[in-house]
Amino acid sequence: MSAPETTIGSFSTPGAGAQPWEETEGALRRIQKFQLCTVRLDGRPHVTPLLAIWAYDALWFTTGAQEQKVVNLKANQYCTLTTGTGTLAGTDYVVEGTAAPVADQATRQSVATAFEEAYGWHFTRADGTFNALGDAIRTGSALLYKVVPTQAFAFTSGQTSSQTRYRWPRA
Repeated sequence: MSAPETTIGSFSTPGAGAQPWEETEGALRRIQKFQLCTVRLDGRPHVTPLLAIWAYDALWFTTGAQEQKVVNLKANQYCTLTTGTGTLAGTDYVVEGTAAPVADQATRQSVATAFEEAYGWHFTRADGTFNALGDAIRTGSALLYKVVPTQAFAFTSGQTSSQTRYRWPRA
């Protein structure tokens, strides 16, 4: 995928510069928890927190086959993932794109390894969730989704505020 076109938003502090894509991409690689927004069949939004990783020029997440997000994405592949600081200063990120399930075994293997590199080998939350997630990705017992970005934003606030937009050319 080619690098996105980068522009600065009109609501930025005068003189503020656009955040370079490399900086935003680095942040997306470090951040572990995102909120996924999909659209229900009746048009209502559905938002849920989840683990995601930025790798291979896309965002990736897993889910169970019976989850609401799966129902939503079968009907409408467009989604948004957001993440940020949760504070008044810092940078928040928004990635818009299309999500599709991944069945290809070589891709599942590569992405499972990327998840383990991001979160640690066989990480498990205290309640037992995510136990052996890499293995679940490899075997297909966890659904794996790839989100190909169409546009993204970095909203930085503090002494200087900037709103950077990244747009990828449509294939």
